[in-house]
Amino acid sequence: MVSFDYSLLDFVIILMISILGAGAIGQLLAHKLTDASIDCQFIVRDRANYSNDWQLLAGEQSISRQIGQSKATDSDVLNLVAVCVKAPQLQQALQSIAHRLDDKSQLILFQNGMGHEAIAEQFVAKDHIYFASNTHGAFVNTSSNHQSSQTVTYAGVGSIELGALKPQAAPAWFELLKQAELNAHWHQNITHILWQKLLINAVINPLTALYQCKNGELLSPDKKPRLLALIQENQGFAKQIQLSFSKALKDLVIRVIENTADNFNSMYQDVNKGIATEINAINGYLLDQMAQAGFKAPHNWQLWSDFHISYPPQKAKAVERAKGFDPLQYQVTQQAGTERPFTGTYNQHSETGDYLCACCDSILFDNQGKFDSHCGWPSFDKAKNNKAIAYRDDLSHGMSRTEILCAQCGSHLGHVFDDGPTETGLRFCVNSVSLNFKK
Repeated sequence: MVSFDYSLLDFVIILMISILGAGAIGQLLAHKLTDASIDCQFIVRDRANYSNDWQLLAGEQSISRQIGQSKATDSDVLNLVAVCVKAPQLQQALQSIAHRLDDKSQLILFQNGMGHEAIAEQFVAKDHIYFASNTHGAFVNTSSNHQSSQTVTYAGVGSIELGALKPQAAPAWFELLKQAELNAHWHQNITHILWQKLLINAVINPLTALYQCKNGELLSPDKKPRLLALIQENQGFAKQIQLSFSKALKDLVIRVIENTADNFNSMYQDVNKGIATEINAINGYLLDQMAQAGFKAPHNWQLWSDFHISYPPQKAKAVERAKGFDPLQYQVTQQAGTERPFTGTYNQHSETGDYLCACCDSILFDNQGKFDSHCGWPSFDKAKNNKAIAYRDDLSHGMSRTEILCAQCGSHLGHVFDDGPTETGLRFCVNSVSLNFKK
């Protein structure tokens, strides 16, 4: 039995549900609300790019509905916003409507992954942030014409699980979502729901992007061992942080794969479109939490590394900047070359500050991890952020080594060895020309 926390005044205030993000889920939500006679509108950058006519394809049915838009730069206050943009666009999307949010504005976050409250809290009060985990299947036609982009196909009935980070009664607007036939449920502990979806997505999504395959192909003999190793590792973490579904995680992942066997998931689609993925919000958040808990996760770290070697998000920036490099810096960073020992600017450098990737400005190391290894190149015993470095085997020159690259742009940094003198046991041997320094 769900309890509700609302008054008549709440319903008077929430006369309009605004939808930020007219993608598949945003459009499906708008259709369902409109069908239930609940006022809603899209928040768009330019109304000239849209008509009021939106199409829903469900089985053999084609349903047209009139749904209005409000320009992001308008000035009226938004009381309730369903934020349906993808995780990489969350900051920019909320910034575009910041002037329309006040101390009573509420946000429902539909993003995959976790940790989005850190961004949302910049714009609204903590207790006005809610989370939605959606399993309805929908997709938008990828054609570039406006009519196609305003047509959503309802591919499968699912549910929307909602809640706040702290247990509380369902707010007034939840009753509106119940009326909209979205199969909406309120949870006193949404954190477990979010963790369950994250631990499923953290395995399936990046693996299909790496293997360039449909979800179902992860169960093939050549891919299943890695799949199971990741599931087992995630099960161990789920148990450590006392998630109730830890024992069932393997069955949950396999069931999702089987039920979506013919699907190309969103991360697969994003890498093939060359757009930002949700890897940071899903796997990045998971690795941060594992590190904070002191949980060793070699399979997850290898997955992170492999994904960023294949799809470095700042590669275009690095390639463009490298056009201005001198021959040595270009050879080292873009062609895995090596500067001569004892010649680099940062070999004996000892100032306080951060060492950044010379190609994309990502922070890689800091002075606290630097030491003099007497090898002739700048040496560090740890990265400032482990997610900043990617690793791959290097069998060149008749040796077996581990190459290190910038995870954000894929530029060559140097190599890492297990002969470090500190408690980490590591020696990151880095070319000076691969680095910039910031005090």
